[in-house]
Amino acid sequence: MADSAHQSPGSEEQHDQTSVSDIDLNFAGEEKPPLQDQEQTANADVSQAGTQETPFRPLTRIERRNLWLKEYGEQDFALQMWIRIVEQQDLEIEMMFQMMGLLVFGVLVNTARYAQFYIDLNEELHRERDPDTADALREYYTALIPPADQHEIGPEGLPIIYRYAHMRDVTIMSAGHKVQVPYWRGRIDQIDAFVIGATPGE
Repeated sequence: MADSAHQSPGSEEQHDQTSVSDIDLNFAGEEKPPLQDQEQTANADVSQAGTQETPFRPLTRIERRNLWLKEYGEQDFALQMWIRIVEQQDLEIEMMFQMMGLLVFGVLVNTARYAQFYIDLNEELHRERDPDTADALREYYTALIPPADQHEIGPEGLPIIYRYAHMRDVTIMSAGHKVQVPYWRGRIDQIDAFVIGATPGE
């Protein structure tokens, strides 16, 4: 009886090896998700977080008014008045602008005359050989012209600010050099000074 109850050392080793093998198989059965799936999940979470952080919204009326006040405060009111008169009454005024180290002499004209010059020029240059380019340029310059019935107050409920000046028969002078061009367009907020009636001389 004692012999039948006693287990040999070899039997114990076999039992231990079987237990270890079972544990290893259990761990091997727990598969981790592929690395690609993990990256896709992380990218989706980041994309969703970025979308939530920067939602698009239009400017409020108060924000538009604050932007307008800032821009209008940087304008030369006298120059704005002359530009408005030229635009509305189709006048032509000899004028000199000082801007960014340059002297720009010419005849101040409205946007329609400036645009029409380049519409005619591009029709002559491109209509026969490249009508698509001619159409695109015509559309661009036509869009620059303000409507004839434009009101003093814009769609935001604020007065209109003119942002560009247009001149013809222009002479640009800098450090003794002189360049002449038929038409010129420049930003009004870049003009440092202006003189009415000035000419470049000989």
